[in-house]
Amino acid sequence: MDKRPDILAEHYQKTFELTLKFWESRNRTFLLLLFVIGLGTLLTFKANQADSLLIDFIAGFLKIEDSNRINELRLTFPYSLMQSILLVVIFYLMVQLFHRTNSINRNYDYLGKMEKEIRLELWGKPCLDTISFTRESEHYIKSQQPLKKFIKYSYTGILGLLLVAFLGMRIISDFKAQNYITVIADVLISIPIFIFYLGYAFPDAWLVKLLSKKSA
Repeated sequence: MDKRPDILAEHYQKTFELTLKFWESRNRTFLLLLFVIGLGTLLTFKANQADSLLIDFIAGFLKIEDSNRINELRLTFPYSLMQSILLVVIFYLMVQLFHRTNSINRNYDYLGKMEKEIRLELWGKPCLDTISFTRESEHYIKSQQPLKKFIKYSYTGILGLLLVAFLGMRIISDFKAQNYITVIADVLISIPIFIFYLGYAFPDAWLVKLLSKKSA
């Protein structure tokens, strides 16, 4: 008895489960990235009570209850250093978001091609009227909803606007404070952040494909 269809189906299922794990990890990374960018934006724009909320969070996390120590922390806390750390964290999360999304897209393309092989092994014909093993290929293409692209562009647009607001204001504020070394560091970190953002938001862009080929 030929076990190739069973082996292919099992491999297909394991690949699909792995892709779901990448999907869940990508979603968590996206939400964490939005939170960090939002926190950095509040600190950069010096929103009312933003610094106080940060100190309250740190005091609660470290279980500091002495009011004098909390007030001292408010006066001496290195907010500029915190913003620099957040910038590095954003870079790390943006890279992770790009890698997770790239892995998901690659796996779904792989699953779609594997479905054709499984159908060929099961029925010996490249094309059949049956719907089985077409979930990530023919069936997916035929059943796509028009709002799917709108959802994608909404997510990428929100992330892009937050990045522009945070990174742009970060560079402007450091420039006004004449912290030119920090401005250079901000720019050097911001450039790769936007490159990986483009890779996440526009995976089919020619620049992204060019960079992917060089890094492969």
